[in-house]
Amino acid sequence: MSLLAAYHRLPVPLQECALSLYGARLRVMRYGGVQRDRLAWLRQTEQLPEGSLAQLQRELLAETLRHAARTVPYYRALKLPVPASADDAVACLRHWPILEKKTIQEQPDAFVSDLADRKRLVEIHTGGTTGRALVVYADRSSLQQNYAFFERLKRWAGIGEWDRVATFAGRPVVPPAQPNPPYWRRNYAANQLLCSSYHIGPTSIPHYVDALASFAPRLIDSYPSSLEPLARWMLQTGDQRVRPAAIITSSETLLPESRAVIEEAFRCRVFDQYGSAEMVGFVSQCEHRSYHEHVEYGFLELLNESLEWTRDGEEGEIVSTGFLNRAMPLVRYRMGDMAVRSSAACACGRGYPRLDRVIGRLDDVVITPDGRRVGRLDPIFKAVSTLHEARIVQTELDCVDVEIVAGRGFRNADGEALLAELRLRLGPSMKLQIKMVDAIPRTGRGKLRTVERRLAQEPSTDTGVTGTPS
Repeated sequence: MSLLAAYHRLPVPLQECALSLYGARLRVMRYGGVQRDRLAWLRQTEQLPEGSLAQLQRELLAETLRHAARTVPYYRALKLPVPASADDAVACLRHWPILEKKTIQEQPDAFVSDLADRKRLVEIHTGGTTGRALVVYADRSSLQQNYAFFERLKRWAGIGEWDRVATFAGRPVVPPAQPNPPYWRRNYAANQLLCSSYHIGPTSIPHYVDALASFAPRLIDSYPSSLEPLARWMLQTGDQRVRPAAIITSSETLLPESRAVIEEAFRCRVFDQYGSAEMVGFVSQCEHRSYHEHVEYGFLELLNESLEWTRDGEEGEIVSTGFLNRAMPLVRYRMGDMAVRSSAACACGRGYPRLDRVIGRLDDVVITPDGRRVGRLDPIFKAVSTLHEARIVQTELDCVDVEIVAGRGFRNADGEALLAELRLRLGPSMKLQIKMVDAIPRTGRGKLRTVERRLAQEPSTDTGVTGTPS
């Protein structure tokens, strides 16, 4: 029996005890002296003028390129140009190759620095938009620096370190077949209410709203697709009990119409955030809804089809170089998403570069027979490392195919593991099957959509409440 299966068999109080113990372990790993020092430093650097921030970014870029070229086997073998000073950093960077996810997957050890203590590294598994698992190695210092940036974003949103947080994410904290509430669990170590994103449907939404009203979080940290159904129900019913100070969204594209509904229902600002588990870039909104590149985190490029930098107002592919993870520095890593840069000044007064918008992460949701709309399913691909690529395709309301292009060493057991992960999220009523295919077609931008819905007729999105939103 797996640890997750054993956890699901525990009574709710023991599940919350287990989650709180695990939460305490994560807190020790993510928060500490390095995190506090880095946060204090970030609160100072955000006050620097634009020119000083640009110079700081060039210095961090030069240091990262020198470190990678000297200590990372993959980059050392390429004999790439190394900046003598911060003034040369950007020019040198443009001679370094674009890094594909596939390259890391094929030779992950070649990207680990010679200076890293491999026995003390933490494995970070990411699914991402390509449908293939990737393992990134990081040390504790990198993790704590990473969380310092999220804590700074919380400060921008007016949220303190120990304020109550309700979180909707892709974690199966509730057994998938559980028909009745509670669809959430407490993590007392983080003063957090962990809500299942996989049980949200017409009949369960009122219970979620009741739970949020009772918990009274100052912050809701969520996928947009998890909060929007709740927001629409709240507007339709006139329920105004849930009043967080702020909402932070991530992992999915926040569409303007979704933002409008969420902000109207919860009566607070939404701060959208864009980043990656690979720790190569961090972009977030400020209190004036501008997307800012956090230059202390990495160096973000937007490239056109000719791999040249885009001009303001032009869509470009995001390629980013991370500064934090010295154990496994990734240079010019292709993120698989698009964005548009803007040179307009922001009313917040901070000197960070602006993005007009972030495009991408528009994967479909799967709609279950009981009306749940389940998004952010690509984490299931973390369970299997022997995939070349994969995609989830919903063909009927109760039927889902997992298309697989098998990689070396793929076994039937790997397919079963994928189905088990998917069943955790979609529940027992869905018919799931593996389909082996030779290739999966890309979109017009060359991206692979990991979730695609092909229903002959879309079910109603009515939440069961008559009337129109106020």
